[in-house]
Amino acid sequence: MTRDERTRLWSALSDAFVDNEVDYKAIARQLAGFDLATIEVAFFEEVAPVCYSNLQAPIPPIWTAFESTWLTETIESTQEARRISTFRRLRDRAFVVYLRYRLKDEWLSIERELDRQSAADAGR
Repeated sequence: MTRDERTRLWSALSDAFVDNEVDYKAIARQLAGFDLATIEVAFFEEVAPVCYSNLQAPIPPIWTAFESTWLTETIESTQEARRISTFRRLRDRAFVVYLRYRLKDEWLSIERELDRQSAADAGR
């Protein structure tokens, strides 16, 4: 996958973490062409660890969208930190387990819209 494709994937998924009503249909439309397993890994292991704190802030700083350059650089920096540090890998693995529990409803909403989109595309 190219860097531009990863950025497109990450940007679409980051919309689930804005302080506004989440448009899962729009997210699913942006994810067209990516396989479900890739989307799930990106959601829980790449995007959520970087964007989750926006949902936890008393006054979230991001209301409409994460800036794609910042998002890409932050995710890549996180991946590099995991690559060079065993402790960071272990810590982040535990955090991802928590995120899978905490964000299961958001993931199910994305997955449901992807299924609807696939069914609609198959019916054409």
